[in-house]
Amino acid sequence: MIVTVGKNGAIPLPPDEDFNEENKLKIGDILQCTLMKDKRSIKLEKFSDQSLNDEEIKAHGYLCRVEELNPKDFE
Repeated sequence: MIVTVGKNGAIPLPPDEDFNEENKLKIGDILQCTLMKDKRSIKLEKFSDQSLNDEEIKAHGYLCRVEELNPKDFE
């Protein structure tokens, strides 16, 4: 899947029907971001510890939180 990254680095996620129950994403979920070998792709997967606060996410360096999308970031 190819997506367009928004002005502030936002990445739109596919619709819920593209995920099974176990992998559905919710606002607030923590994702781990892995740069792939081709350095043009990023793999996003749910992080094992969903209880981290914002400071812990930032300190990790490769985590992000799912947030509500602002359509203006893609104009």
